[in-house]
Amino acid sequence: MPKRRYDPDTTREDILDAAERLFAEHGFGDVPTSRIAREAGVSQSQIHYHFETKRKLWGAVFQRRFAEYFAVQSRMLDNAEMAGSERMRASIEAYFGFFRANPRFVKLLGRSRLDAIEENNEWSMSAELMRRGAEVISESQKNGELRNDVPAEFILIGFLSLVAEWFLSRDQYLSKAGVTGDFEHVDDQYLDFILKVYLRGISR
Repeated sequence: MPKRRYDPDTTREDILDAAERLFAEHGFGDVPTSRIAREAGVSQSQIHYHFETKRKLWGAVFQRRFAEYFAVQSRMLDNAEMAGSERMRASIEAYFGFFRANPRFVKLLGRSRLDAIEENNEWSMSAELMRRGAEVISESQKNGELRNDVPAEFILIGFLSLVAEWFLSRDQYLSKAGVTGDFEHVDDQYLDFILKVYLRGISR
């Protein structure tokens, strides 16, 4: 069988794919770069060439996956034609949809908390979205579209927490509450709850 021709872009993606699978299943500390190299079918030196350190590889895994949501949310934040409540609804649905479609990202997020990994460059996109989101909410408060008796940052953190915590701890919560059945249906019900209760609570 002929040897595969070296392609830097393909090699980089292979490394990211392998690292994402292993980090999600085993955490950062328990996955050596040698194992990632074997999983990706590359040499360990290629990991260091493309990412320098395992810590930077971890950050690149987060950035690649979160970039999908970043692009969608950025377009909504830039859409000044949407009213404040409409943008909030769209933002909540987009964030919920991102977590729902990316269970491995949810695992990575949980692993980052368990391993107490210091947040670094991989959260730059998240910080940018939060800054811009708070600005949009604040402007909507000034325009009378959203209630102005609570800080804009709390409105933003509120829906982020409602969504993230749901996917991080859903199984445990439902088990303790005695809820069984199709998770997809329960996810729909929970999203409907957020939109009905939370969104109504922040609207004027």
